[in-house]
Amino acid sequence: MMCLLSMKEQRKQIKESFFNPVFHLFPLLLFLIIDDFSGMNLAWKITFPVALMMVLYVYYFYNRIFNWHIIFTFVFLSIGLIAGSEMLFAMPPVVKHLIFEIVVFFYLLIFLLFRRQIQRLISGYISKLIPMTNNFEEMYRFVWMLFLVMLVFISIHLGLNFIPTENTEAYLRMLQYAYVSVLIFLIIYENLRVRIVRAKLLKEEWWPIVSEQGKIVGSIEHLTCLSDENKYIHPVIRVMLIDKGMVLLQKRTNDDIIHSGMWDTAISNHVRVGENIEQCVDRTAKERYSLEALKYMHLSNYTLEVSNEFHYAFLFVSCQLIKLLPNLQFVNRTKWWTQQQIEDNLSSGIFTENFLIEYDLLKRTGLLETGKCECICRLKETIYKQARNN
Repeated sequence: MMCLLSMKEQRKQIKESFFNPVFHLFPLLLFLIIDDFSGMNLAWKITFPVALMMVLYVYYFYNRIFNWHIIFTFVFLSIGLIAGSEMLFAMPPVVKHLIFEIVVFFYLLIFLLFRRQIQRLISGYISKLIPMTNNFEEMYRFVWMLFLVMLVFISIHLGLNFIPTENTEAYLRMLQYAYVSVLIFLIIYENLRVRIVRAKLLKEEWWPIVSEQGKIVGSIEHLTCLSDENKYIHPVIRVMLIDKGMVLLQKRTNDDIIHSGMWDTAISNHVRVGENIEQCVDRTAKERYSLEALKYMHLSNYTLEVSNEFHYAFLFVSCQLIKLLPNLQFVNRTKWWTQQQIEDNLSSGIFTENFLIEYDLLKRTGLLETGKCECICRLKETIYKQARNN
């Protein structure tokens, strides 16, 4: 049985890959707002239960990013404990009034100054099955905005206190309302922005992430994958087209991200989320060569590390061809290669690593010598048969 990812599952994966940073920092932001108008005691009474409920929510519904969330909850609690310390009672009133904002400011400053180190540290505690590049970038962007808001608010507040006028109290009150309004605006803005980005991501092409055994363990947007520091294993289909002892190869374009300008197997593509192996082969054959109902048989599976990722390749061979009509939008150039031509150029560096592996596998079958193969349409192997158990 070939299992596809449901729309609900895909939405969850998108949320995990582009998690709202406000969610992690909401207890902190709520504390700032309540503390400014009602004091620290009420702020603790409201925000501590909220932080606890959010921790439980992430644990039960987004367990794979639980460690990512718990770190920010710990930061929130430590900020509150430092700001509420008894030692602060001896501080000047103006500093004591701003103590929570000052502590938050320095935490944000440390976060920004040691961004790379913190990211590496946090990455060690997060599941490797979920891409985190978007989450890190979004968090740093939001932290930058909060940092600037804190810097402006603290600077103006201290300035009004050290250079008092007859309207200082009124100005401070206005500043406080403006500050809280900006925080609320940031919360609303970020929520809207995340919703819009997620809606766009849902329309993008997503690739499954699989284990070394071919089992689906996650997914990632394909452009994000190519820029992510982590290398994930993605399923790809590869179909070798042979005829009369010759192999059809395509030459990749010079602007191709992987293997630019090199000769490669004629039909190759990434499997999309929600697509099984058969569907990917049929889609690619039709897109690249206008081939309908292509017949092929399974040859082998293999894994290969390339520049930006790992390929979990499903290799097939087809030798029952009709007229090929290459689509120039996808295929730069094609050529039928004899076995001797391929052998003469094996060490020249003009072939992709994938093709070198596949050519060796093909030679072992003896299909090139006989020129015959019994192609079938039904495939017994899929990477989706265990998806529901993930």
